[in-house]
Amino acid sequence: MRLAEALRALGHRVELFELGVSGGPRRYLKARKGVAAKMETVRPDVVHAVFGYSGLAVPRSRVPLVTSFNGDDLNGTVGSNGRLTLRSRLGILLSQWVAYRSARCIAVSAPLRERLWLPAVRTKTRVIRDAVDTVLFRPFPKNTARKRLGLSPDQVLVIFPHDVAQPTKRVQLAEAAVALLCKRLPQARLWIVNDRPPGDMPWYYAAADVMIVTSVREGGPSSVKEALACGIPVVSVPVGDITLFQEARGAMFRADASPEALAAALYDAVSWGAHTDRRSYLPTGLTLDRAALTVVTLYREVLAQVEA
Repeated sequence: MRLAEALRALGHRVELFELGVSGGPRRYLKARKGVAAKMETVRPDVVHAVFGYSGLAVPRSRVPLVTSFNGDDLNGTVGSNGRLTLRSRLGILLSQWVAYRSARCIAVSAPLRERLWLPAVRTKTRVIRDAVDTVLFRPFPKNTARKRLGLSPDQVLVIFPHDVAQPTKRVQLAEAAVALLCKRLPQARLWIVNDRPPGDMPWYYAAADVMIVTSVREGGPSSVKEALACGIPVVSVPVGDITLFQEARGAMFRADASPEALAAALYDAVSWGAHTDRRSYLPTGLTLDRAALTVVTLYREVLAQVEA
């Protein structure tokens, strides 16, 4: 977890408790005993749950709980019928309960904070946007990246670094947009990149000409900020952290959720990128070290509130 490393770099002690990825929602409840034992050993000043459901693993204690909400925990996911799954509905309900019992909350975007039901909970929630490790995510030459990955230098690659199994990502819309783009740029193709190690992703961004976002719902998303840090333009429907459209210094192209609008924006973005030097277009304040400082300030506010 990169935020933990950034906090450690500031001189704070951070102990992690991994909840794992298997076992379904019950794993959070099963972990309560282990979390309690860890808290007894470490005696932390603050417990930080880094996903809505994760707060279920934290037993009641005098130690203040801070919970971060990242997207799916409050937005949910939809099934093949286009509706929220029963599991997601339950997850949203549980996340709302975790937010209620938390001393303070963090949301990765202002629209996500608005997904919290209770006004009092929204009041105690601060927007701290997803941050990027700019040591890892930085511009590399496109030709170098393509040689490294064994890709043709002649293709126009539209990277789609999202889980195609999630209907909310709308990969079909991205496919339709790129199909229209091919009428103007025959060498264009949609490049779906999933499940790559974080350390490899800067090379995939570098090899691409543009990134596309067609999601119905998003929290941040982190991939947009990573792509901007790696110096490639992004075409997105209005979703997630929409303030990026104003802050990304021309590298963000907004389009309506139609194949025609997205194809036109992709053409403009590719043309823009072909005549623009690759450098970081990440907005000021979204670096990992800045985010860590903001989180520490929040922790101190929580502790001051407890001591008052």
